[in-house]
Amino acid sequence: MTLRVPPPPPGFQTAPRIPWPELHPEVRACVEETVGAVGDSATVWAGYSCDFASAVGTASGSFFVKGVRHGHPAVAQQHIEVAVAPYVTELSPRLLRHISICGWDVLVFEYIEARHADLSPGSADLPCVADALRRLAELAPPGTDVPLERVSERWTDYLDATALRLLDGESLLHTDLNPHNLLSCGRRAYVVDWATAARGPAWLDIAHAVLRLMEQGHTAADAEAWARQVPCWAEVSADEIDALVTAHVRAWRALAEPDDARRCSARLVALGDVKRAG
Repeated sequence: MTLRVPPPPPGFQTAPRIPWPELHPEVRACVEETVGAVGDSATVWAGYSCDFASAVGTASGSFFVKGVRHGHPAVAQQHIEVAVAPYVTELSPRLLRHISICGWDVLVFEYIEARHADLSPGSADLPCVADALRRLAELAPPGTDVPLERVSERWTDYLDATALRLLDGESLLHTDLNPHNLLSCGRRAYVVDWATAARGPAWLDIAHAVLRLMEQGHTAADAEAWARQVPCWAEVSADEIDALVTAHVRAWRALAEPDDARRCSARLVALGDVKRAG
């Protein structure tokens, strides 16, 4: 079996990753208890926080395995993925096992043979990505027993209480819909890597997807029109958009390089203008 994994995009840089054969033998043995004896493996380069990420092939199929060493900040993020996994099976590969052994925190998933979605103008992936976002917005929210941050809490340094309430909600949000986390096999799209999931208004993920389209060359008007395929987007008020724009612009100015902040701010302001005009 030859495993085919998406190549890293041009210019992509990530920390060196341990290949499957060099992973701790007891960790490999635990993984093989779930998937069977591994006969082939290929490092997966997308993403930024893993110490290890590989597709592995066995007699029963292909699987995706990723992990970080104990003490790594991403351990907490992997635990978020475990918590939300039962709620996202319609959109994402199933989580098969969570392993914590020999200084490693490891997740084992189904493997989807797909590529990173192309969000550029005219892409054949745009319809299936829109369908995935519609299904994302309709996901049943996790119960209160699932400890998820409210997305509005991430902007308490940048907004007053009134504006923060506009960004509050109970829907399950992904919050990081960059092209690495959207996989397409042509017929449908998958949403992966729920490490920064949160609670909030469903339209917020749609707004972030619109910004990703603008990064790939869409005008604000075209990207906003594309988002109207998702029903919750039509319900967003001008005040809600203004709150999101203000939060992101202030955060980017505080945290990002000046050129990045200017570009992101310009896209956000353009989106706000289009949404209010519509």
